[in-house]
Amino acid sequence: MSGETAPSSGIILEGIDDVEDYVWANEGVGFWDRYRHVYDHVENGNQAFRENRFEEAINNYTRASNMKPGDPIILGNRSAAYMRISLFLKHRSPTASEYRPLSGLDMTTLAELALKDAEKLMSLQNDAVRSYILKANALILLERYENARDIILSGLQVDPSSNILQASLRNLERMPSSLIWTRGHDRLERTDDFDCTLCLKLLYEPITTPCGHSFCRSCLFQTMDRSEYLQLLIMNLSVHFL
Repeated sequence: MSGETAPSSGIILEGIDDVEDYVWANEGVGFWDRYRHVYDHVENGNQAFRENRFEEAINNYTRASNMKPGDPIILGNRSAAYMRISLFLKHRSPTASEYRPLSGLDMTTLAELALKDAEKLMSLQNDAVRSYILKANALILLERYENARDIILSGLQVDPSSNILQASLRNLERMPSSLIWTRGHDRLERTDDFDCTLCLKLLYEPITTPCGHSFCRSCLFQTMDRSEYLQLLIMNLSVHFL
């Protein structure tokens, strides 16, 4: 599978360019009668995913998960969809975010949701390479590179011939050493005064509201609700650049 790349951050994710389909032969007799609607939601979600309509895909996977909790295919597919939206937001320029604001979650929260699904999948199938691929990718999105490397190495113990895990390890090794944590699981120490309240990263084109909260310009507009009231409220705020 080809990698998904976020050029602005140098992040390369392997193995999330497609999702899994249900295989009837693996589900056993009576699956259709009990889970026909689950199958329909997963198929609709997969079609939306393959057409880059990731929010619609997530909605379908969530409906399916509500009907059939703990299903490995649903968890894995939804995790991949969360990551694809997170990557899209990493690609998205501040200008695009300002003039075409998105409602919904920020890139960090989406990556955390992807990690949560991947961890559930791993608890169900710790011998399945896909769970290691998804968890490692989510950790990379969260910039937890040492943790991601540990998961990749654990996955290679399960399947030493996995091309995706091997590629993921090579990608991590090519990253600048300044981006990789060097002491345990801690980042270089710095104050939180310069962190965005939404993405929890260093402020980029910062805006401070009268109440004292600071945001990246792009994060503020990405998380604006589409309702007319809130948009007017944001427009009338006396914001200023730091």
